Amino acid sequence: MSDYRFDTTTILENCEDFYGMYNVTRGEIRQMCDLKMIHTRAVAENCLRIASHMGLSDYDRNMAWVIGELHDFARFGQAVSTRSLDDSDRFNHARLGARLLFTYRMIDDIIPNFDQICPEDRRVMEMAVLHHSDFHLPNDLTARELLFCRIIREADQLDIFRTIVESGWEINYGCTLETLLSGDISPDIEAAFYQHTLADYSRRVSPADYHMAHIALCFGLESVSARHRAVEQGFLHRMMDICFSREEVQERYAKMKVEVDAFLRDGR
Repeated sequence: MSDYRFDTTTILENCEDFYGMYNVTRGEIRQMCDLKMIHTRAVAENCLRIASHMGLSDYDRNMAWVIGELHDFARFGQAVSTRSLDDSDRFNHARLGARLLFTYRMIDDIIPNFDQICPEDRRVMEMAVLHHSDFHLPNDLTARELLFCRIIREADQLDIFRTIVESGWEINYGCTLETLLSGDISPDIEAAFYQHTLADYSRRVSPADYHMAHIALCFGLESVSARHRAVEQGFLHRMMDICFSREEVQERYAKMKVEVDAFLRDGR
């Protein structure tokens, strides 16, 4: 066990100073930055809740919280430079965030005495930031790296449900609800619901696909704690409370909702 203790008060203050630099933005970019600020706080809290439910030590609970604070480090710059929060081959926010924090050492401005953390846990934090939005986690992670990667992924997925419900369709999908509901759901996205897997974002075609891929994030909630939290919060079910315009699409969608409910129920 490391003798290092995370100074969570100072870390929070330093994060607020960094994220606060984006308060000078205006309009849609400011909306996206504000959205990500709220998201960051909520994910950090989710990390703490999940780690506590697992019975982890105070040190590990605090490290999970810190990873939550750092996981979207590059999102703010992404909003300014691309006017979007959608990743692509050109912009991968997780990869850039890990590079800024751990390769270019911006982490030293966030975490006091970062070099005093044991090398294993410095690596754990880097891997958690780097892989938090991967479709599949790498097979070569250590057991400890895998533990914290799973915590941040579940914490992040949980809050995406809240973000979409509270911030609305246009800021998340760039279209109105009416446009989303008039569309179709691609077969590759639909298949994820029957396989109980995450939907491959690269397969998204329509705004409806984007929405359904976000709902499918529930299949990444591996821990009982995270599934309980999803049901308790209610945001996932509010996301699913929609009705597609075309009867055939709505019938398929109703069956997909049944798969979500069964998955959450079986894991509780």
